[in-house]
Amino acid sequence: RSKLEDSSDDWMTASRLAERYIEIARSQSDPRYMGYAQAILEPWWDQPDSAPIKAFLLRAIIRQYEHDFDGATSDLKKVLTVQPRNEQAWLIKATIETIRGDYREALQSCNNLLRKSSMIRAIACQSVPASLSGKAKLSYSLLKKMVAVLPTVNPRETIWMLTSLGEMAWRMGLFEAADRHFQTALNSGIKDIYLLRIYGDFLLQQNRPSEVISLLSSETRIDSLLLRLTLAEKVLRSESLDKHIVLLQSRFDANRQRRSAMHKGDEARFTLDLLDDSERALALAKHNWLLQRESADTYILLRTALASNSALTVKMTLEWLAGKGTKDVLIDKIINQQTGRQDHV
Repeated sequence: RSKLEDSSDDWMTASRLAERYIEIARSQSDPRYMGYAQAILEPWWDQPDSAPIKAFLLRAIIRQYEHDFDGATSDLKKVLTVQPRNEQAWLIKATIETIRGDYREALQSCNNLLRKSSMIRAIACQSVPASLSGKAKLSYSLLKKMVAVLPTVNPRETIWMLTSLGEMAWRMGLFEAADRHFQTALNSGIKDIYLLRIYGDFLLQQNRPSEVISLLSSETRIDSLLLRLTLAEKVLRSESLDKHIVLLQSRFDANRQRRSAMHKGDEARFTLDLLDDSERALALAKHNWLLQRESADTYILLRTALASNSALTVKMTLEWLAGKGTKDVLIDKIINQQTGRQDHV
């Protein structure tokens, strides 16, 4: 930072500092650091003709974090036009396509890694969209074997793969296996916010609220983790429940004032489960699902639609899942509980 203050147009220093801010933002789930990164990159942000190609990659990362997926994809296309072997760009592109439910496109992006990256990274990239599009058992088995025989030297990649294995096992109803994968990732000693969020959800679904509180009691700074903590407190009728509901409401209000596209799925869950407002929750879940369609997004959309008796939304969502070939025991369970039907997806 000091060096950059002396020379604000020093691209090498600026890019290194921006990358560090991005790393902190991701590891701490703190959007302020993405703002710092964007400010550092400001001299190159709106100069498409003269900016280094890496500026587009860094801008894509920031836009992805802010859920500007169209903008991020546009930047990634520029990067890949100039650097078709850029592994990071292909991985980010595949991630965005998976988040949006574009599994075929994600697999195509992952396929580009087969000739450019390590085998395990390419397999890990492919396994997630493949597992959501009719190949869950095969994807899970292959990634599990690859992780066992080809351990990566990058600890964060290992956490990503173990978390992916946990999510796959969870969707297939292999709860003990899912727990083992999540626990192995947690035992790495590296804090990962996404892992904490997913494992918090898993523990809640498994009716283990006390473990959620043990896991997340010191993580109230992060909205998504505070939500999981508060949901566990509701089950246990904790004394801090009301205080945390008020705190979450103020944070979601602040996000809305900033017109942030982030956290709409969590706000829908908060509104349904802690405010008992199914109509408002459904509106939020619909807004969120237009932007991203991960399993958690589909799950809360269905839950809010069922709670609001929105048969049209339920029908649309189930048809979308069937068209993608997605199988998820949790989704089967809520549909069966609410409608009495046994085979829907």
